[in-house]
Amino acid sequence: MTSSSPRRLNLATILSAALIAFSLEPVAHEVLGHSVIAWLTGAKVILISSTAMQTQGGSRLVPASGPLANLLFGLLAYALVRQIPRFSAARLFLWFFAFANLLLGTGYILYSGLINFGDSAVVIAGLKPVWLYRTALIAFGAWGYRFSIRLAARDLLAFIRCGSLLPGDVPRILYPSCTAGGLLYLAASIFNPVSPSLILYDGLSMAFGTVLGFSLVSVITKRFSKSLPDATPTDHPTPTSIPFSPAWIFTAAVCTVLFLIFLGHGIRLH
Repeated sequence: MTSSSPRRLNLATILSAALIAFSLEPVAHEVLGHSVIAWLTGAKVILISSTAMQTQGGSRLVPASGPLANLLFGLLAYALVRQIPRFSAARLFLWFFAFANLLLGTGYILYSGLINFGDSAVVIAGLKPVWLYRTALIAFGAWGYRFSIRLAARDLLAFIRCGSLLPGDVPRILYPSCTAGGLLYLAASIFNPVSPSLILYDGLSMAFGTVLGFSLVSVITKRFSKSLPDATPTDHPTPTSIPFSPAWIFTAAVCTVLFLIFLGHGIRLH
């Protein structure tokens, strides 16, 4: 297969689409998940940030709603992605949003079960036997994380198979993007108003989960693409290009700044 061309895939546009998607993942988790359910169940929201939400009162449904929102919005975004046949910056944005939610949602459940920290650990707090519930979290989180990686790789392989993407395109897209997303989460956690420990337990863990998940997608895609035929179908004579786009870059800059200022520092409501 033909090697990837750096000029065909503009890195600034790709990173912009990815950063917008990554900056919206905590919005799904903290705002559309935790905060909405807290409001609906009568709990008082005190603080919303990219690393934590603080409330007064509320049932187990409030901490459970964050990861569940990730899974819901991830699946909805993936359903929309499947309706876009052409590989483009818009599709890439939705693809990153879908799998940022799915990977971080399932990864957080796995992480909570392993170290007994985070939303899912709060959900099972006080339930007996503890080992059974933690094992269930670990098993579901690990299965979901693995399933999300394979689903993401299968989607990219479909584009390689039809000639819209070259195998060399995948690492050029994924490695810089997931690194940028990981750094975004880590930077936001540094400003968190709750505790410096959240830099480690949330910021660094989110960065690690993002980089690991999308890196594994790239590895799996590369491995399976070797078995694909070299021929390019006539309906896709040349691989798709993502050109330089000032609109995507400007939007990403605005989203990144707003994300760091508001969700990084946190929004106090009471």
